[in-house]
Amino acid sequence: GVDTICLYGGASIGSRTMLDAFIPAAAELVASSDLASAASKAKEGADATAKMATASAGRSNYLSEDVLSGTPDPGAVAVSIVLEALATIST
Repeated sequence: GVDTICLYGGASIGSRTMLDAFIPAAAELVASSDLASAASKAKEGADATAKMATASAGRSNYLSEDVLSGTPDPGAVAVSIVLEALATIST
């Protein structure tokens, strides 16, 4: 699962990638089986990427701090949006 993605992709929490949203969401889903809670954790993770000054993996890795500052990682935002949509239609 997640460990394999991290292994092959070279990213983890704090790398400023979609994994910053996906990993906490997956952990929450395993712990609670609640898709809405998982979506909330994904949003928190995505929002946190906007405060990260550098990216150590992914496409943002090539961007400077002034470009990254205040902008969440697009992949993390996408994970958040997809999980929120799934939570909405599953209720």
